[in-house]
Amino acid sequence: MTIRKTLIAFAATAFVASPLAMAQGQPPQQQQQQQQAQPMPQEQEAPEVSDAQVEAFVDAYVAVNEVREEYTERLQNAADQEQAQQLQQEANEEMTAAINDSGMDVEEYQEVAMAVNADADVREQVTEMLEERGAL
Repeated sequence: MTIRKTLIAFAATAFVASPLAMAQGQPPQQQQQQQQAQPMPQEQEAPEVSDAQVEAFVDAYVAVNEVREEYTERLQNAADQEQAQQLQQEANEEMTAAINDSGMDVEEYQEVAMAVNADADVREQVTEMLEERGAL
């Protein structure tokens, strides 16, 4: 697997837990602790995804990445922990809105992200679409 494909797979799932945790009212640290407590399956089965889902995922991925980049800089300049938490919540809300604006919900985004990680064909399809859009 190339570094670029690895980065796409990582970036696709890096966002996955954060907005879901916020939607469920849990801080990301608590969700992360819950995820660590659950054993990972030995083999991850890729969910079936359609071409339309992949296209919507790419739209969402690009939009989420833009929000992440904007808020990363803002978080680095946060005056204190309270402001940083507020910015993190705003970023999660904007990322969730970006996913919804692409025609997906967070759960569907997660499913496609899992497929990107588990299925080389889906990962290649996403990579090609991102390259075509100049997003890589």
